[in-house]
Amino acid sequence: MEKCVAVGDMFIHEEDFRKALEGSEFFRTWRYLSWKEDAARPEARSIIRKIETEGSRAYPPDPALAEEIQDADAVFVHLCPVGRELIEKAKHLKYILTCRGGVENIDMEAAEEKGIQVINCPSHNAYAVAEYTIGLMLCETRNIARADRALKNGEWREQYPNSGRIREMRSQTIGLIGFGTIGRLVAERLTGFGSRILIYDPYVDPKEAEKKGCISVTKEKLLQEADIVSLHGRIQPGEPPLIGAKELEIMKEDAYLINTARAALVDMDALYQALKEGKIKGAAVDVFPVEPVSADDPLVKMDCVTAGNHRGGDTLESYTMAPEAVMAQLEDRLKSFEKGEKKCR
Repeated sequence: MEKCVAVGDMFIHEEDFRKALEGSEFFRTWRYLSWKEDAARPEARSIIRKIETEGSRAYPPDPALAEEIQDADAVFVHLCPVGRELIEKAKHLKYILTCRGGVENIDMEAAEEKGIQVINCPSHNAYAVAEYTIGLMLCETRNIARADRALKNGEWREQYPNSGRIREMRSQTIGLIGFGTIGRLVAERLTGFGSRILIYDPYVDPKEAEKKGCISVTKEKLLQEADIVSLHGRIQPGEPPLIGAKELEIMKEDAYLINTARAALVDMDALYQALKEGKIKGAAVDVFPVEPVSADDPLVKMDCVTAGNHRGGDTLESYTMAPEAVMAQLEDRLKSFEKGEKKCR
């Protein structure tokens, strides 16, 4: 292949792409472009939300990319949308590479129509989110943030919402809804604690869960038995949340809900009511329907809630190492293709 066009943004910069692309055996030349690279964190949050809700049409085609893509063999992006209009301009495009876990910013239908392969990076922030999830489990069940807040306010606090019912991780059953890249990494880390791990994912063979030391069950059974329910799935726009009033009714009164995935996975009003009425013991939430969260948000003010400000995937490695991870996938893809060609011959 001749040319790759890399498009950086406020998270992934030229030097990150340079590490992955310089000296690459796949491309003879590569060109770097910038898309909203100067956006500050509040604006970046709005950009991401707009892309996740409106897809590849969230923003008009970047003029510089529209020019460069015409003779490119590959385009390498993170947030920058690659819509139908851009794809149709590309005369030689073979690959769309993205550092994101999702492909909301890419018109997948248009890519498929032209036979363009899309390689995304589900693991780009997976390690970060998995670690953060374990941290929230400990923080919420062991009252770490509450104790810290009390001490800073001059109080030596002895009583908490779960006082007398605090348990070690080895004694708890953890239910993971979603067993993709992040769910599996969370499960791997939980095995070190000795927890019993239940999995609900209708797209995963139960034998795969068993190989990881987990038990594949129905969603209802997971909710009935889990002491901690952690969300790691996705839903399509317009679909009902994975956790609503019905699901919260099924959960144990001493159970905790952890959400480091998407705000849309949980009916937040139903969660507030369930916590207020004592139907579950507590929750740790890192993602909200509207961000930044209002200072008057009643859920955040609850004593039985540990709240984060959408920092689950916010580590240096989750961004800087993503281009190299994508290039490794491309290498595997091309090697597999070459082996297939040799077999055919």
